[in-house]
Amino acid sequence: MTRLSFVACAAALVAACLPVAAHAQSAPPPVTLVRAGDLFDSEAGRMVGPRDILIRGRRVAEVGQGLAVPEGAAVLDLSRCAVIPGLIDGHTHLLLEEGFSENLSIVAARDQAIQGDVVRSLAGARRAREYLEAGFTSVRDLGNSGRFLDLMLEQGVRGGSVPGPRIYGSGPGLAPAGGQLQPQPHDPHHLVDAEYRIVTGVEDGRAAVREAIARGAEVIKIYAEATPQRTRLSPEEMAAIVAEARRHRIPVAAHATGDEAVREAVEAGVTSIEHAYQVSDATLRLMAEKGVWLVPTDVSLERALEITAGWPQRPPREEVERHLEESRDRIRRARRLGVRIAAGSDAYGPYERGRGASALGVLDAYVESGMTPAEVLRSATWEAGRMLGDDGLGVVRPQAWADLVAVEGDPTAALTPLRTPRLVMKAGRVEAGSATGCGG
Repeated sequence: MTRLSFVACAAALVAACLPVAAHAQSAPPPVTLVRAGDLFDSEAGRMVGPRDILIRGRRVAEVGQGLAVPEGAAVLDLSRCAVIPGLIDGHTHLLLEEGFSENLSIVAARDQAIQGDVVRSLAGARRAREYLEAGFTSVRDLGNSGRFLDLMLEQGVRGGSVPGPRIYGSGPGLAPAGGQLQPQPHDPHHLVDAEYRIVTGVEDGRAAVREAIARGAEVIKIYAEATPQRTRLSPEEMAAIVAEARRHRIPVAAHATGDEAVREAVEAGVTSIEHAYQVSDATLRLMAEKGVWLVPTDVSLERALEITAGWPQRPPREEVERHLEESRDRIRRARRLGVRIAAGSDAYGPYERGRGASALGVLDAYVESGMTPAEVLRSATWEAGRMLGDDGLGVVRPQAWADLVAVEGDPTAALTPLRTPRLVMKAGRVEAGSATGCGG
């Protein structure tokens, strides 16, 4: 076949396929009408009674009562269940697992030199599936993920190769010298650089932001301090990082535990403060004034007792409760002073019930701090969605992502129903469970 005839034949094939392609592109999206027995209005923070939710493709099209079933639509009967927006964990580490006798230096050596990226990624995929099955349809993943393994996992989830929540990843956290690893006089395997993006100045901080965004980061993670290291990012470096991120409309999450580091990060303009274990009322007032979210990564009493049960010398329950009270107090003070709370687990320890169940335990810790179940649900839906900067997250309304979780019972009376979700839908597709038992 001559080149000319080959080109002509190819052109004819393309022309013949055009009607088929055009037909495929114009095919209407799948339509589903969900009959919810009760619906949690995450913006208002309360249940609003039975509602119908019309879903076209991956988004909610309409929410109301007595909606007619469109021609050709599937009907999902959840009339005997309560429906909430898909949960959001605002602080995850899908690519990290640290044993109770380990530290991050040991974990980095194991992940980099022994297991490698493939084994680590497979474990991350398993944890992503556990999150989804537990009702979390979106997570914000904040570093400790090697060289952008979180963003690679996100691509796998988005492409349908791996079941999991929607991942808003940061890539390697932007950190001062040494990262969060133990001080290492000798680092022949470059463990620090394999886990962190070390910032060496103001302009380098700006460049690090652009590097992360070019790789696909949806959030920038910084370390205002990096315990056990004594090194810290300077206020000028943090301000430059935040300014560059804002130019690209990307939020910034700041790891900060001590009051001084928290204050410097807030003054730099970050979106959220992670942890803030030792924080003063003055700094909390500043957070409230600037609209900075607090992400309290606490553990419930039940989980704390499980963890300490494996210690060589198990502390008495009273001592565990006394230690937890410090964390509970800062949440109470933050709420009293008007700081917005977004849910985040920071779950990275081994847990036989899975990473998603571990994350749910953090919500119990918020209740133990005095938040009502409805307020906790709002922190894990509406507030977390606003913190991530996606108006389609954490809410059931027109144009929002069709992310739904069906549970038996009223989750605003107690969070117990969240432990056994009957159905999990992400972007209009049922990913876990079924409507069995939820129908009329």
